[in-house]
Amino acid sequence: MPSRAVLTLLTLGNVPHTAKVVDLQKQENLTPEYTAINPCQSVPALDDDGFKLFESHAILRYIVNKYQLHDFYPKDPQEIAKVECYLDWHHTGTKLVSKFVFEHIIGPKMMGRPAPPDFEAKEKEMESILQFIEYVFLGQGKFKYVQNQPKMTIADLSLIFDIQMLFGFNYSFDKFPGLKNYVQHMSQLPQIKQVNQPFYGMIKNAPLNDFIKGLIQ
Repeated sequence: MPSRAVLTLLTLGNVPHTAKVVDLQKQENLTPEYTAINPCQSVPALDDDGFKLFESHAILRYIVNKYQLHDFYPKDPQEIAKVECYLDWHHTGTKLVSKFVFEHIIGPKMMGRPAPPDFEAKEKEMESILQFIEYVFLGQGKFKYVQNQPKMTIADLSLIFDIQMLFGFNYSFDKFPGLKNYVQHMSQLPQIKQVNQPFYGMIKNAPLNDFIKGLIQ
């Protein structure tokens, strides 16, 4: 998900780049060559003519600042603080959503891992996160973009790809109509559709509701 956020920003901002796939299943992230770029051995990572950087939010900030992509990052200090507020909260908030999908859906169904026994409790926790996103960051569903920014920012790119992991859970989003509208309009952006093709290919043959089917076509 973080890699998709970075790739989408590079595409939207028309930033020249060369994308290199790091195959986690083949443990290419553990090689000495990759570890020299990212000692955390996670993805994504950036190598900009020898300047090496890891952590997706740091990479997103670097790109918008280096290339002055102010359409995706505001100039006003208060608006910057709003975007940064979400980016900081993301790691202990929205990440619980994708963690839920990995532990209870992807792990057991695709990787043969045992499902944790606390499904109902974790689902309730996950939905409390969705409710918070809708109520606070999307203004009870009244905001088109995170924190009521006039345009899509890197906060939206960080949010949407983690939320879309619920597609693999066949989640309806009906409990959260404001969030559902947000997911719909963000998912329809051509650049997001493009970068999501490998993910959509993984879930296209799974049982999916009409809402999700319409978004991944």
